[in-house]
Amino acid sequence: MAFNFTNEVVAFLKKNAGKFFTARQIAEYIAENFPHACEEKIKNSKNLKNLADCIRQYSNEIGAHKDIFLKKGVSMTSDRPRQYYIVKQENQKDNENNAKRNNQLEKELYPVLAKYCFEELNINTLRIDEKTSSKDKGEKYNHWLHADVVGFKDLISDFEQNTKDCLIEYADERSLLYSFEVKDGVLETKNLREAFFQTVSNSSWANYSYLVAENVNEGAEEELQLLCASFKIGFIKLNKENPLESKIEIAAPKKPLDWGMMNRIAKVNKDFRKYLDNITLVYQGHQNSRTKKPIWDIKEKKTEE
Repeated sequence: MAFNFTNEVVAFLKKNAGKFFTARQIAEYIAENFPHACEEKIKNSKNLKNLADCIRQYSNEIGAHKDIFLKKGVSMTSDRPRQYYIVKQENQKDNENNAKRNNQLEKELYPVLAKYCFEELNINTLRIDEKTSSKDKGEKYNHWLHADVVGFKDLISDFEQNTKDCLIEYADERSLLYSFEVKDGVLETKNLREAFFQTVSNSSWANYSYLVAENVNEGAEEELQLLCASFKIGFIKLNKENPLESKIEIAAPKKPLDWGMMNRIAKVNKDFRKYLDNITLVYQGHQNSRTKKPIWDIKEKKTEE
């Protein structure tokens, strides 16, 4: 059978489902396991002189054809270097049934997270519904593209107007953006990695990215710590009965915004476009008090006269 680069990349990721690989790591695997294909590629190209050149070219092709890989079920992170992976699936029918049940339970946690963020962290949140995402390129094309809830913290809401005006002209940081992936119940060893991979896939565009759940099994705590440290993700433990007693168990480190990924999400999801519009309204409101107010999951507190 003739060598097909794309198919071999997908086959490698399926064989190693649940593991992350950079484009270079995948390219090195292809070069090592299909030496004849690599030799042929060097032979037919004026720009490729040796094995290192071939690996570099394979790596570039993986990045250039990411849309093709997305259609074939490959997921990828938005940070650099980008990492590619395929989620490890169990019985498909069981997964579908579990997904329906979990979606209902997760919806019950969104207001809990919103209240905790608003009251304790001074973060305004907005629910992002996957149903509002475009399906023009297929059901799986936008799979795991965006998180369940996004957040916005205004850093200058209490500043004097002249300070705001100066800060705006100075173009310094005025806010922080958050992304939250919510999971119902307890995170256990059997479901932790999939939940975490989903968070990495759809949350790395934000300043702060969090996996959110009601608890984590003792046996999975160590792995959660390692994963959070490796991929710059935090963990929030929600208290469903008493939202204000929820807690950031693992603080997420701050990251620069990925505007390219934010634009990618905005292209296909109208809720995310509303989120960006809300942020714009906040900024405009700093300069004009008559500006239309943004609408968040929880209405902002009225300022006392």
